[in-house]
Amino acid sequence: MDNFKKAVSVLLAASSVAAYAITASASDFEKGDVNRDGSVNAYDALLALRYSVGIGELDNEQLELADFDQDGIVTASDSLGILRYSIGLDKEYDETLETPSEIDVTEITDLITEPTVIEYPETVEEITTRTQVAEMKGWTPQDVINKVGPLFTADQKKTGILASVSLAQFIVESGYGQSRLSLEANNCFGIKGYPGQSTWYGSAWDGVSVYNINTNEQTADGSTYVVYDSFRMYDCMEDSIEDHSAYLRTSMNGSKLRYEGIIGCTDYRTAAQIIKNGGYATAVNYVDVICSVIERWDLTQYDLKEDGTVPATVETVTTSSSNEKTLYRVRTSWDNWQSQIGAYYVLDNAKTAVNQNPGYHVYDEDGNVVY
Repeated sequence: MDNFKKAVSVLLAASSVAAYAITASASDFEKGDVNRDGSVNAYDALLALRYSVGIGELDNEQLELADFDQDGIVTASDSLGILRYSIGLDKEYDETLETPSEIDVTEITDLITEPTVIEYPETVEEITTRTQVAEMKGWTPQDVINKVGPLFTADQKKTGILASVSLAQFIVESGYGQSRLSLEANNCFGIKGYPGQSTWYGSAWDGVSVYNINTNEQTADGSTYVVYDSFRMYDCMEDSIEDHSAYLRTSMNGSKLRYEGIIGCTDYRTAAQIIKNGGYATAVNYVDVICSVIERWDLTQYDLKEDGTVPATVETVTTSSSNEKTLYRVRTSWDNWQSQIGAYYVLDNAKTAVNQNPGYHVYDEDGNVVY
């Protein structure tokens, strides 16, 4: 039984394959090929196992393929037979395999429903388009720019924030993606965060994940000092880019937008000055630094053209962030978005914010009050 559990754990974690569309009869497929993709693998065993313990559904043709021992019923024994066959332990059905009475179904159910064992993505693209900064450790500056430049072009298309400026900020704040904060926390812009902290509209941060590190700050006269502080930690670089743009677009300074005029600005020096004036950075020469980076690496090549299209020299990418989960917003009313004091992926954190602020409510993404 222990060997079986080990096999399930290892093989299922590697088998995040979506079920095939049903276009042929069971007779057209090999016995055990439950999802009808042309091969018998651990995912087929999982489908049979989930059905046998009552937490999954199969159509009639799938039931025929899952009935590995051909006894007219799909049980955990069929799942075991499929799994053994898929890894080469049995080249054909063997009647000496364990029977259902010899298998602890409770243990199997606990195994396949444990969330840390396997988590299926909604699409393949959800994996392939989520960039880990750590993958670029040791890369040359030019290689890093070539890799991430299209991500900023895609972000400008969605947000209106000039790609060249955000890309230059990434370079300055993360040292071409080689800083500890970016490599270990996917935080590309030095955005600070504290557990339970309220955030801005459209934030891609989960509200709880932080990374603690020493950072250099600068006073108005140019002198520097070191501060041990907490910074936001992200699942991927796309989340960091999305959160950064959401901050520039929607963060408030009293009753006014902190970075008013940044959306749609097409002059990189003007955009950099808006960011500096809004208090984004303490460095006195921040605007000059951003502009010099843009000019050195010709980053304007990643800006959208005047007609809003992607330059022909830039690869078109479809970014995917973690901001596909339910985001709970804390406001006095759904229509009064300016009253928002937080947006959280974790409902309990949103509830805590409401408990600390009388008159506020938690809203889901459709504007419904959930707390």
